[in-house]
Amino acid sequence: MTWREWAASLDWVLLGASLLIVLMGLGMLISSAPSSGLTSGLALRQAVALLVSVAVMVGVARIPYHVWQRWAPWLYGIGLVGLLVVTTTGELIRGTVSRLELFGWQLQPSEFMKVALVLVLAWLLVRYRTIGWRAVTLSTLLLALPTGLVLVEPDAGMAALLIATWGGLLLFAGLPWRYVAVLGLLGILLGGGAWQWLLLDYQKDRLRTFFQPGADPLAAGYNITQSMIAFGSGGVFGRGLGHGPQSQLKFLPERHTDFVLASLGEELGFIGVTILIALYATLLSRILRIAKSTQDKFGQLLAVGICIVMLASFTVSAGMNIGLLPVTGIPLPLLSYGGSNLLATFFLLGLAQSIRAYSRFVQTAPHEISGLS
Repeated sequence: MTWREWAASLDWVLLGASLLIVLMGLGMLISSAPSSGLTSGLALRQAVALLVSVAVMVGVARIPYHVWQRWAPWLYGIGLVGLLVVTTTGELIRGTVSRLELFGWQLQPSEFMKVALVLVLAWLLVRYRTIGWRAVTLSTLLLALPTGLVLVEPDAGMAALLIATWGGLLLFAGLPWRYVAVLGLLGILLGGGAWQWLLLDYQKDRLRTFFQPGADPLAAGYNITQSMIAFGSGGVFGRGLGHGPQSQLKFLPERHTDFVLASLGEELGFIGVTILIALYATLLSRILRIAKSTQDKFGQLLAVGICIVMLASFTVSAGMNIGLLPVTGIPLPLLSYGGSNLLATFFLLGLAQSIRAYSRFVQTAPHEISGLS
C-alpha cells in the first residue's frame, strides 16, 4: 500500500477529534500558568510528548495490524518486565512506585501494559469459537499477572481499568451469562478480601468518602469537595481561561491531571464540558465504526478493546471528578497532563487506524506481511 493510499484510508474524523481534545488539554495547562503561556514547563513538555505520540501513532498505523497479532505475547512479556522493574527500582512518588526516570522524563509502565493487555487478550480470544472455562481461565491468568504487579505499586485505579478491559472483551467475545454470574460472585468475594487484607488505609478512606462525601471535607473528602465547588462555580459559560479561582488559587488539587475535568468545567463552564463530551463521543463512535467495518475477528476484538479502554478511562475519571465514583487517580485520556498516558493512547489510536487501513486484507495479505505466514 502506497503512502497516498494509506493516508486516504485513515479515519480523519477520529484523528481530528483526538487532536482537538489534546489541544483543549494544552489550553488548560497554559491557563494554569498564564504569565508564561506557551513557555510554561508543563505545556512545553506536553507539546513535545504530543509530537512524539503523533509520530508513534503514524508508525503504528502504517504497520498492518495483523503483524501485532504475532507480536502480542512478546509485547505482553515486555510489559510485565517493565512492571517488575518499576516495582523493584522505581522511586516513591505521592505514595506509589509507578514511574521510572529516563533522561529527565518519567515513564509509567502500567500505561503501556494496558496496550499490551488489549493485544494479548485479542490474540488469545480469537483462537476460540465459543468462550468456555478454558478461555476464561487463560485470560484470567493473563490479567492476574499485571494486575497483581500494579496493585503492589499500589495503583488501584489502573488495576480496575485492566479488569474492566478484560471483562468487556470477554463479554464481547460471547461469554455466557452463567459465567458472568459466577465471575461476579468471585469478584465480590475478592473485593471483600481486598478490603480486609490488601487495600491501604488511604484507599479505604477514598471509598468511605465516596459513600459519605461530606463526612470529612477537610481531609479524605477534600479533593472531591473542591472538585464539586469548581464545577458549580463554572456555570454555563465558565470563568474564562486563567480566571478560575479554585484552579488558579490551587484549592483544586491535581488540576492538570486527575481533576483536569473539574478545572475545565470551572473555566469553560457547561459549554466547554459539553464540547469535550461530544468530542469523546465522536472518538468512541469512530472506533466502534472501525470494529463494525472489519470481518476479521482479531481486528474486531482489538478495536473493541481499544474502545473499552478509552470508555472506561473516561468514565472512571469523569465519575471521579463529579463524585459519582471513588477517587482513583485515573487520568482523562488525551486531556490530562502526562506523556506516558498520551503516548499509550495514541498507540491505541494508531492500532485502530491500522485496522481501518488494512482490514480489507484479511483474505489476501498485503505485501508487507505476505511472507510472514
